[in-house]
Amino acid sequence: MRRLGSLIIGTVWVASAGLLLDPLDGAAGFGTAAAQETSAPPMKRDAKAKKLGVTPERQAAVMTFVQRNHPELADLLAHLKARQPAEYEGAVRELFRTTERLAQIQERDPLQYELEVALWTAQSQVQLLTARLMMGTSDELQSALRAAVSAQIDARVALLKHQRQKSADRLSNIDREIQKVENGREQMIDKQLQLLTRAASEGRPASIVPKSAAPKNAAKPVKKTKAAGE
Repeated sequence: MRRLGSLIIGTVWVASAGLLLDPLDGAAGFGTAAAQETSAPPMKRDAKAKKLGVTPERQAAVMTFVQRNHPELADLLAHLKARQPAEYEGAVRELFRTTERLAQIQERDPLQYELEVALWTAQSQVQLLTARLMMGTSDELQSALRAAVSAQIDARVALLKHQRQKSADRLSNIDREIQKVENGREQMIDKQLQLLTRAASEGRPASIVPKSAAPKNAAKPVKKTKAAGE
């Protein structure tokens, strides 16, 4: 059980960090947002993770996440808690950090969150099966591992396609902005010259920041109201 406990810790670290051998090009890392934020070596990650206290609330959050996305790992964590408390706490710390990162992604992009979770689940399953393979192989286990790796690749492709679409949308917005500026180039020059000339004649500095660069939620100046009797 102690050996399995160590393998569980390794599974948690690798699945959370995404530091897996890429079957498509042989490079380490899957380039996901969650993975990129957890790319530190295991010893350094562990040192940072130990700063987190393993509170009942954090344990509950971790177990809820794992039970929802990888129930088999949740069962193993329950055994680890009873037999190897120190290793269990290390796994909880790392998993809690993962849930926090994923929560930040969810706020920005709910679809990317779902895809990131799917990839995490696939990676976790691959690593858990690999850990079991180290303890003894069988045709059934080899078949399960192959299916898990296939699911892992599919999850990665789905995430990459989403990221590609987001990049394409950003490029389209930039192209529209470029076209707008180029089409109105002469008018923009004339307008800025007028503003600068007027400001110079009045002896004051002039702002030449384009309107699009100004904060959308900039506070409007408050008009002073006259008190009664003034």
